[in-house]
Order: sequence, then C-alpha cells, then structure tokens
Amino acid sequence: MKQTLVWIIVAIWTIVVIGCGDEVKIVSVEPATINFNAKTNSTKLKAQGLTLRGDPIPGIKFNMLSDNTSVAEVDADGMVKPVGNGTATIIVTTPEGKKGEAFVKVCLPTEIKCTPESVLNLRVGTAAPIKCHVEDCNGETLPNKLDYVEADKDALFKDPTMEGTFVGKVIGKTQVVVKGSGLEKVITVEVAEQIFSPGGKPGTGGGGGGGNRSDRNKDPYNEKSGGQFNHILSNMKFN
Repeated sequence: MKQTLVWIIVAIWTIVVIGCGDEVKIVSVEPATINFNAKTNSTKLKAQGLTLRGDPIPGIKFNMLSDNTSVAEVDADGMVKPVGNGTATIIVTTPEGKKGEAFVKVCLPTEIKCTPESVLNLRVGTAAPIKCHVEDCNGETLPNKLDYVEADKDALFKDPTMEGTFVGKVIGKTQVVVKGSGLEKVITVEVAEQIFSPGGKPGTGGGGGGGNRSDRNKDPYNEKSGGQFNHILSNMKFN
C-alpha cells in the first residue's frame, strides 16, 4: 500500500512538472542595459521566454514598450532608438503578463564649442585657426569629427594642411559653419585691410633690417626659394 502511494505521488509530481514545463516563468532580455551617445545609434533587443529550469520556449510573441518615449522608442521588432537625453525602461511582456526589462541611458552631443567663441578677426593674407570640439549632455568632450565650411570661397581660403585654419582673401564679413554630430555652429569672420611695412609682402610683417641676407631674400610664398606659404597665395584672389 505504501509503495502504491509513493508511485501515485511520483506520478502526480511528474504530471505537474511536465504540465508546467512550457509555462513562461522568466522573460530574458538582452542587452539588459543600453547606452546611446548619438542620434544615429540603435540596438535590437532579443527577448526569450524561459522555464524555471532556464529552458527557452519558442514561438512567443512579445509586446514591447518604452516607459519614457521622450528618451527612447522601441518598435514591434524590438529595435530601440534614442530620442532625447535621460533614462528609460523598455518593458517586454508575454501574452500572459510575464515581464522583462531593459534599461536605456541616453546622453547625446549637445553643443559645439569653439575658440574664438563667435568672431574670427583676420587681415587680408593672414591666417588663423578656429578650434572647436563637441560636448555631450554631461559637458564631456567627444572625439567627434567636425567639418569647417566657408560660406564664401571668394572671401576665405581654407588651408588644407591645417584643420580649421582660414586665410583672409578680401576685406569684408563672412561666415564659417562648423558641423558635426548633427549640430552646427556659425562663426563670423571679419577680414580687415592688411598692414604692409616698407619692403614687406602680404603676411610677412614687413620689411628690411637685420638678419642674414640670404634669409631676407627668401620669398615665403615661393616654394622654390624656400617659402612655405606658396600653396596659400596661389589660391587667393586680391581685389
């Protein structure tokens, strides 16, 4: 009688275990944490329903939603994209209501900062750099590439050998637009008249006086005579 009772208990336990074998007890979501630092980022979530033993259950249709759509959005296929700075949780549920989660943190580039901050002053024939960088929502500098675009190529010459460096061509006011990470910053460029000293050339600072005679005879705009700025002058138009 005791042996029969034992077998009955074992049979009932087996039925219970087998009956619960395909029931989702755990919803696994990967990756569990997502960090976005650019609007172009995206990550696809992978969700699985698991038994208590950790065995995957195929064929489950999950529902996914973001609890903060101003920070991150998710589509029906589990593709997560950033919207704005902050944090959000992607909630993944089965039809029976079992839940899993993925935590999302978004910190996007927020500002281009430059030196000079807003106005670059040049003289005709002289060069100066605009040095810029991108900062994120925490004020940290990002190693993002920037493009420096002159609004008027007849007014400015962009030196291809030095990033962000411009030479004034003609007197007047123009702009350089700095672009990167989906951001833009406009720098005003004011080009004034060059001041020539007796015997000087544009950009040399002028004239005669001391020093080695051979150095004085070198033309800084002529590579053949030892000059280094010939690539600048050849691209300039003086009005």
